[in-house]
Formats: sequence, structure tokens, C-alpha cells
Amino acid sequence: MPKRLMIILAVASLAIAACHSYTTPPVTSSSPFSPSPNPAVTKAAVLVTILQTPAANIPVEESTPTNATSPRPGRPFVTKKTNKKGLVNFNHLVPSQTYCWVAVLGTGITSSICAAWPVWQTGTITLGT
Repeated sequence: MPKRLMIILAVASLAIAACHSYTTPPVTSSSPFSPSPNPAVTKAAVLVTILQTPAANIPVEESTPTNATSPRPGRPFVTKKTNKKGLVNFNHLVPSQTYCWVAVLGTGITSSICAAWPVWQTGTITLGT
């Protein structure tokens, strides 16, 4: 058998073996979803980014929605500025309540979200661009 043909067959057999040896990655388990809010969690963390970079000294307004069926930010009752890592924490939240946050990125430029407890109790709220 010519040398070239043996090399081609060896490469082909390695390629076939590599395709058949693929295994799916293991499924990681996350913490189980709770069907009700955790009364011990009364703080929400908000991260503000501009062009995917954490933004410092950005005012973030907190409110409750004006309409529960179509949540839109209501009248702000707290405004805090982000720290140098682009984070701001809002404390003393009612676990069963939906809250809205609005980052004022510039004159007439905002980023907002309204979130119920499954979102704000379990992760960081991200606003910005």
C-alpha cells in the first residue's frame, strides 16, 4: 500500500474516532427554585454598565410599578449613585414586592427594569448599555 494512502487512512480513522468520542458536558445543578420569596433577603444589587464596562457615579432611581399588570417605573422614592465598580445596593425591600430601577445614563438617556422577587432576590440587576 502506498505511503500516502496509509497516511490518509490513519488521519481519517483518527477523525472518525474523535467524532465518536464526543461526550456532552455534565449538567450542573443549580439551587432549587423556591415557590415563594425568601423573607430574609431584603436587598437588591444593581450593576450599571456603559458599553459593557461598569460605570461609576451613575444615579439609579428605585420605585414600584404604577401598574402591576404592565410594570413600568413609578415615581422614584430612593436615588443612589453607583460605586467605582458600577454597583449600588438597595436595602429594606419587601420580599413579595415588585420593584423598578432606572439608571440615568445622561440627559434623556435611561435604562430601566421592573423585577419581581424571583429576579432581585436571586441575582444582580443589570442596567445600561
